[in-house]
Amino acid sequence: MNTKESIRLSLENIRVNKMRSILTMLGIIIGISAVITITTIGNSLKSTISKSMNSIGGVNSITCYMTADVPDDVDWETFEYPEQTEEENLTWTDMSGFMDAHPDEVEHVVINSEFGSGKVTTDTGEANVSLLGTSDGYLDMNNLKLISGRELKKQDNDETKSVCVVSDLFVKYACDGKNPLGKMIELEVDGGNVLRVYVVGVYHYDANAMGTATSKKSEKEIATGILLPYTYISDNSGDEYNSWGIDYFTIVTKDGINATDFAQETKDYFKQAKYNGVDASEAFGVDTYDMASELSEITKILDVVTIAIAIIASISLIVGGVGVMNIMLVSVVERTREIGIRKALGAQKKNIHMQFLTEATVICLIGGLIGVVIGVFNGFLLSVIGGQVITNMDAEMKSMIQLSVSPSIPAILISLVFSVLVGVIFGSYPAKRAAALSPIEALRYE
Repeated sequence: MNTKESIRLSLENIRVNKMRSILTMLGIIIGISAVITITTIGNSLKSTISKSMNSIGGVNSITCYMTADVPDDVDWETFEYPEQTEEENLTWTDMSGFMDAHPDEVEHVVINSEFGSGKVTTDTGEANVSLLGTSDGYLDMNNLKLISGRELKKQDNDETKSVCVVSDLFVKYACDGKNPLGKMIELEVDGGNVLRVYVVGVYHYDANAMGTATSKKSEKEIATGILLPYTYISDNSGDEYNSWGIDYFTIVTKDGINATDFAQETKDYFKQAKYNGVDASEAFGVDTYDMASELSEITKILDVVTIAIAIIASISLIVGGVGVMNIMLVSVVERTREIGIRKALGAQKKNIHMQFLTEATVICLIGGLIGVVIGVFNGFLLSVIGGQVITNMDAEMKSMIQLSVSPSIPAILISLVFSVLVGVIFGSYPAKRAAALSPIEALRYE
């Protein structure tokens, strides 16, 4: 008897004993579906977190900030944070030097310093604004779309140009909707200084991207950012602002650059180029934070939790295997005369052994396939529930979450292989017992 014939006979026997076969498969179905459901949830969580971070530019960005030494045994009641000197301040020259030193790794270095807020009045209207000293890459980092004109360039900061990029809401209310490109506007900063700058670009104001989606203010009341070269606004805003220096900036790395590794390289660069080899832990210096390392840690934790729960769930496969062995032993007893007749007609032990082993394996494989289908269905069902939860979130959170359902293909293949192994292992003893039956004793069996 060949394998094809054994499979045919196994399927026929399963068809004849439908209810018993289904009950036999039940343990395998529950075990496999539980494993696939759990791994699908784990894989989907990793994929969702990764895509969500990518959507906000997280995995290729490095947050940099000024920090100083704080003793481990600090007494916070008496501790006074050290005062940063003007020599320790980071300047645009430092930023520009950093970019020039890493042309293959750095896409943008984005500064975001607010220099006051207020209301701009023009001949055609007025609008609430906040004045942001920034650099090239601000729009990309904040997922804002340029409508017309151009963004700020590195050259604007290098040459301290009196240019700006405004929002479409500013154009709507301060410019009466008319094209402002090339026109000069006057901006009054805190302290009374008036800046005369030329509009070179217009961006679409996105409340979700700017974190104001839940604001109860009317559209006209919202203060949108006017983007100016950091060097221009800091040089023309009085001594108070000019003495600040850059204490916070974001590096956007190019595709393919490991942000975690480059974060350390960034700290090493400023340590040598700006702070004469002194660590930030010993004096003022640049420290970093990157989401890529956080994502890596979260992924590791999810992997461990998913594997641990999947292993626990797979215990039910052992229970299912015991059920398969039990039913196959019952089947051997019920088919004793059949075995005797087949042996009397010339069937060899290996033929009988192959038939019963194949039957146990086919039962487990079918159970495994059904379990995979149920497990994947459960994963997509949970995604629908997750989608409903996200729909009910506020607009800001909704825009940040990129839901992704990702069944684990390796987990599906491993589960199917494991279900076959369960059939082979737990079907071996009944098959061996059936093959060992004496033809004469089998024929006498009633």
